[in-house]
Amino acid sequence: MFQQDFMLNEARKFAELLARLMGLKVDGKYEEYNDQFNELLQKEYDTELEKLLALSEDDFVDTLKQANYSTEKLNALSQLLYVFAQPFKADEETVLILKKVLLIFDLLENEHHYQSFENIDKRKTIYHYFNTYA
Repeated sequence: MFQQDFMLNEARKFAELLARLMGLKVDGKYEEYNDQFNELLQKEYDTELEKLLALSEDDFVDTLKQANYSTEKLNALSQLLYVFAQPFKADEETVLILKKVLLIFDLLENEHHYQSFENIDKRKTIYHYFNTYA
């Protein structure tokens, strides 16, 4: 019971943080958005976007596995990165971010046996982006 309550609270917390970040982005408050995004990555994942993007695909997956994040925390990271990449520009940073999102989706599906319609839809959008811009 305690574990389930903890997981629900974590999911709720990330949903609220994501909603706040999306609101800042929609309102055009990009500097505040970037600051809060980086603060969240540091606080919750002990990392920075530049460090994540600099990792090779294998090193990125190994880092996530070693951190032993819960399914909810991994899914939250994929959602954070996906939102950060929007709107999808035809540039190298967007490609790197979206590749990391796909790697997290793969890890969620293969290691955690977790799938969601939202992630499946996002995966299709990412593939469409790669077919169009890459």
